[in-house]
Amino acid sequence: MNRLKGTNEEPLHNELVFENNGEVVTDSLTIAEMFGKEHKNVKRDILETTSKLASLQNNVEVNELGINFNTLKFEPIEYRDNRNRIQEKYIVNFDAFMLVTMSYTTQKAMLIKMKYINEFNRMKNHIQNQQHIPTDPMSILKLTFEALEGQKQELQHIKSDVKDLRENAPLFAVECDEISNAVKRHGVALLGGKQANAYQHAGLRGKVYRDIYNQLYREFGVTSHKAIKRCHLELATQIVKEYTLPIVLSETINVVNSQIRFTEM
Repeated sequence: MNRLKGTNEEPLHNELVFENNGEVVTDSLTIAEMFGKEHKNVKRDILETTSKLASLQNNVEVNELGINFNTLKFEPIEYRDNRNRIQEKYIVNFDAFMLVTMSYTTQKAMLIKMKYINEFNRMKNHIQNQQHIPTDPMSILKLTFEALEGQKQELQHIKSDVKDLRENAPLFAVECDEISNAVKRHGVALLGGKQANAYQHAGLRGKVYRDIYNQLYREFGVTSHKAIKRCHLELATQIVKEYTLPIVLSETINVVNSQIRFTEM
């Protein structure tokens, strides 16, 4: 039988529960040792408990309350003591253990019962986890593929999150500069070059730059080119390149550029 050791450092608490045919149980010897009782007295308590239960089985209230006695396990088995004598002890499951120890109400007894409850639950979880682990090659292979597929899906999910973060995040500083430089280059070209009168006219030059930026703001619904999403960077630069002057601004530039500078006279 597969025993599960407790976590308490005292030697008395080393082994509390074990597995018996897929069920978590303990025995009367361990109970006696844990609660500091003689084994014969624990066996007496077990017999008294089973006797009381037997007298209740035909009670009308048992059916009314929907009580099921089949969940209780009191199994007498033989063992050899340290003198090699054949003795009797009882295997009990959790429900039976709780009934037998119900009258053990000292503070120490309550702590021991809590320890037992923890160990019963821990062994139960251990058994359930073991049952889910396949042993045949095909099942192991299937489980491996499922694990790999799960990792693949998780990786794809992470990649998707990273892509979404990368594309929907605002522009980096260097990307903001890329748009600003595109606006300046196209603005200079629309003004007729840096030597043109229109370019030298600070007010007119500012109007052209502002109108290009306003076109970007309208297209992307933002109030600053810095708020444009990274996924729209290429589109934003393309919009700047394809920007055309409104008629009124184009005519103003033509008029200014046609004027003769006084310095050239």
